Amino acid sequence: MSEDRLARIFAEALFAEAAKMGQAEELGEKLLSVKKRMDEDAELREVLQHELITPREKEKVLKELLPRLLKREKDELISAMIPEYQRLVDQEKDVEPVEVTLASAITPALESELKERLARVVGKRVRLQTKIDPVILGGMVLRWEDRVIDASVKRKLELIGDHLKTV
Repeated sequence: MSEDRLARIFAEALFAEAAKMGQAEELGEKLLSVKKRMDEDAELREVLQHELITPREKEKVLKELLPRLLKREKDELISAMIPEYQRLVDQEKDVEPVEVTLASAITPALESELKERLARVVGKRVRLQTKIDPVILGGMVLRWEDRVIDASVKRKLELIGDHLKTV
């Protein structure tokens, strides 16, 4: 069985149990926190993915968070399961995740306005996943579902350059 499929099965089972207890969203936030911590902390990631470290030791590292999952031998599953779990939470709450890439950070007020405008375009509430990439120079790149809207300064300059080459 592929790791993606296994992650989906675990996420669905975990989501169903958390939903029964009325804690689906809260667990989703905790999972995102774990993923963020794993992304930032190479040592934690190494501990969770190391085959020689026992599940009990891994459970101790995470302090009771997801102890049933930590008993498994291949804990890369945790990283693969978290986005799948978040997808289920978003689906239940009728929320569309939208990735927005910006050249620099924006103010909370601007972020709020962007969420409101995107919600009108998407037709659902929006959960922004903000990425900073100075290479785009300005503007933004939006991604949701299979759509990409590249309104970056870099892209506009490339288009102008391409046009000038043909003239």
